[in-house]
Amino acid sequence: SPAAAILELLEGRVCVPPERLKMLVRGSALRFVRSAASATVVEKMVNCTFVLVKQKKRVTVAGMEGWSLLETAQHHNLPVNGTAAENNWDYLGNTFGEGPNSVEDHVVVAKEFADVVGPMSPEEHDLLRVLDADNIQPTSRLAACIKLTKAMDGLTVLVPSTNADLTRYH
Repeated sequence: SPAAAILELLEGRVCVPPERLKMLVRGSALRFVRSAASATVVEKMVNCTFVLVKQKKRVTVAGMEGWSLLETAQHHNLPVNGTAAENNWDYLGNTFGEGPNSVEDHVVVAKEFADVVGPMSPEEHDLLRVLDADNIQPTSRLAACIKLTKAMDGLTVLVPSTNADLTRYH
């Protein structure tokens, strides 16, 4: 193995031509970088299950820490529509209060994850109350407003069949 050959070289037990040494070191370094990058991706993965009522399907996909639940669904081409904003209703920052502007991405978080995900913000509640009042549940949230953390690994959400689809709205 390349690692054993390098160890023998370092211990002075074998003489390796410079060209071969370069190949051994380059190959080992590349494998090390690949394994380190893989571990980082795996460490940041957050598994999410979407129960798609309209499609009568249950789909588990991988998201990444820091992604919104909406980004995760859209990354995997799931039928969860909606619009995201850079920041959620930041009245003091640079977005001047802009946040998600539809309830197409309304989801109902499984009760066992409600505390981990947290409650909806007042603005999120107002948007759901005004645009989807008949379908609000105690653990309702907008997928655009849920930022994934490692603590949310295994998160399950229900996507109601009543969600509007405004993708073809003119």
